[in-house]
Amino acid sequence: MSLFEDLIRAKIAELEELKKNLLVDIETRIRREAYALLNKFTGQITSVESEVTLERERIIYEALVNSRRKIAETYENLLKDLIDAVYSEIDKIRGTERYVKFLTFLIQNAINYIQSRDVIIYTSPKDRGVVEAIARSLGITGLISERDMRVGVVVTSRDGSVTVDYSLETIVANKLEELKHLLYLGIQ
Repeated sequence: MSLFEDLIRAKIAELEELKKNLLVDIETRIRREAYALLNKFTGQITSVESEVTLERERIIYEALVNSRRKIAETYENLLKDLIDAVYSEIDKIRGTERYVKFLTFLIQNAINYIQSRDVIIYTSPKDRGVVEAIARSLGITGLISERDMRVGVVVTSRDGSVTVDYSLETIVANKLEELKHLLYLGIQ
């Protein structure tokens, strides 16, 4: 073998070794870059997934709040309609025997509570005549006066120390929570 052939074989061996190492080096670099990119995009994907999850939760929460608000509005409208129906029914029976008995019952309860027949009775202008007739029949001495109310009576002692408010507005206001409860149970 000649020196020249030995040198060529040595260079070929070096090139073969370099070729093997070059492939490993390139594969290693490519893998590192690929992992770096993958990690970068994995972080971005995780961030986007988090944003999507938060946005979904916000949309669901908004929808829930809006639906509850609409349900509450519907209940309030139904309650208003119920109260309007009560007033309408009272207006329909105004002047009937049943209505006179209703007012008589209210006035009798009020004077029993006040424990005097010398009282001031406030009533709506529409009911003044009926209330005056009831007061005479019950032997009430005192004044009958008109007040801005739709239905019912407000009875006070002469000195104003005791007041019994049997106006339908007050009765409805006092029963409002019970009416809401009944209404909500009836709908569900």
